Amino acid sequence: MPEDHTALVVDDVPANREFLERLLATAKFNVTGVASGKAALQAIQDVDDLTMAMVDMKLPDMHGLEVTLALRKRFPTALIVIATMYDAFSLMEEAFGKGCNVFLVKPHGFMELYKRLTSTDMGEMRKTQRLVIDQYGPREFKGTAAK
Repeated sequence: MPEDHTALVVDDVPANREFLERLLATAKFNVTGVASGKAALQAIQDVDDLTMAMVDMKLPDMHGLEVTLALRKRFPTALIVIATMYDAFSLMEEAFGKGCNVFLVKPHGFMELYKRLTSTDMGEMRKTQRLVIDQYGPREFKGTAAK
């Protein structure tokens, strides 16, 4: 994987953020980790291309979906992963509506995502649409707002 793959991790829990930073660094990403939505928006100001972002749903200063929407507007081809403990169907539907590609239910799915990031061409991975990874494994989301 080329060294120019950049990733942003947005999670206010230091242990979670550090785990995700290490996981993505091992997958050969240049990773920036931040603890809030405001810090995420500041971190991307001078970034030309963002390969992927992992955004926690519950942040101290804004909702993860607000961050997702801002990231999607700025980086239309980025792979955006929402990582949350909440697995409500309505939340998944809203997240996909805001532009996320992958809805990952914590603590499940990190290894599945890692496997995909390290074995799949990043161009193909960035085309991923509406993938849920949870305790049942990866599957396409079949919601009412299908693209």
